[in-house]
Amino acid sequence: MNSTRKLIRLAISGALAVSMLLPSSLAMYQAKVKADALYLRESPGGDIITTLPQGTMVAVLNNSSSWYKVVANGREGYVSSEYLTGSGATDFSLGKGKIVCDTTVNFRSEPNTSSTVQASLRNGTVVDVTGVTKGWYKATYNGKTGYIHPDYLSFSNVQASSSNKTEESSAVAPSNNVVSYTGSSEKRASVLDYAAQFLGTPYVYGGSTPSGFDCSGFTSYVFKNTVGTIPRVAQAQFDATTRVSMEELEPGDLVFFGSSASSISHVGIYVGNNQFIHSPHTGEVVKYDSLTGSYANRFQGGGRVIFD
Repeated sequence: MNSTRKLIRLAISGALAVSMLLPSSLAMYQAKVKADALYLRESPGGDIITTLPQGTMVAVLNNSSSWYKVVANGREGYVSSEYLTGSGATDFSLGKGKIVCDTTVNFRSEPNTSSTVQASLRNGTVVDVTGVTKGWYKATYNGKTGYIHPDYLSFSNVQASSSNKTEESSAVAPSNNVVSYTGSSEKRASVLDYAAQFLGTPYVYGGSTPSGFDCSGFTSYVFKNTVGTIPRVAQAQFDATTRVSMEELEPGDLVFFGSSASSISHVGIYVGNNQFIHSPHTGEVVKYDSLTGSYANRFQGGGRVIFD
């Protein structure tokens, strides 16, 4: 009887020790392999994807059963929970991940929804994932380090899609003060990414630098530093670009507002999903707005600068 009680106590203490090492929450967290080698499987008890050596860091995505869903070395799969232990490390390579969303996802400066948005990442964008902090992925993109919520990042088929990409020409050819190019939609993404880094920049009348923008100062600065130079003021931008209707808008197109086509008073950059980014007016900052209400009523047309 005493020996039975002792075994029960040992089992309970062992379970408590494991629970102290690994969080009980279903939120994503980091752990490491404590076995000499651990199989990463396609499904709980399923086919083996690869073997993870002792000490391999993983991101635990789901711990609702004895088989944990994890990410390791750019692969998603399942491992037996008894061979993982908690870790305080936050910086470790998880390989390349891919943005999965309807339009864009915020790439933030800190692992929370109130921090600065450094870029707006489009669906399919590939990033280098460099760790896990407070339930968010830490990643690098275009030389910047930031954070992405795990709901919008996948590791499935990333390596294959990356290796199948072909490099396309993106030569800029100025014409009539606007720019066209031969290339892929990555050019549109570059405009949106660059514009997003100025979210929160104050409106300054006549401003055309990162210390402060007016509406056309913002659009001209973004395009000058991405795909090519466009005119400085809103009316000239409208006159120089190719007209598209609201239904034809694509991310990276300009959107123009005013009382008529010959009286354009405002401009922004369309980002998709009926949203645009702009520097609105005195007292405001660069931000996203919906192409509805008064903006829809004053909409005079889209301006296409990028042709692909």
